[in-house]
Amino acid sequence: MTTAKSILTISRDQSLQSTRTMILEQAGYTVSAALSDKDAMGFVEAPNAFDLVLMCHSVPETSRILLVNGIKKPKPTLPILLLYNGYDPTLAKVDGSLHSLDRPEAMLDMIGFMTRNIGLTAAI
Repeated sequence: MTTAKSILTISRDQSLQSTRTMILEQAGYTVSAALSDKDAMGFVEAPNAFDLVLMCHSVPETSRILLVNGIKKPKPTLPILLLYNGYDPTLAKVDGSLHSLDRPEAMLDMIGFMTRNIGLTAAI
């Protein structure tokens, strides 16, 4: 039996967070949800390990940069996937990005790829 992959989702929108959590859990992932920078960093600093961080487009750019830097410093190989909305450039050094309006299967495919290829995601 394999252990379920664990994902930290970071969002500022409770309804989007709930929907994505439901989709991820139905796909077999274990999900921890954070609605603030403080909560997100609390999860990252905890001893439990995540296989991926999924950051919602609702996280403001300043927080994106601070969170990515804060996550990558102690865990440089932890992949971070940013869901973006429209033309939403970021200076945050994420490992992958996906349009937030793509179908849920596209998100699950990207997450599956990134969690299977940890360490290779810098090339995405």
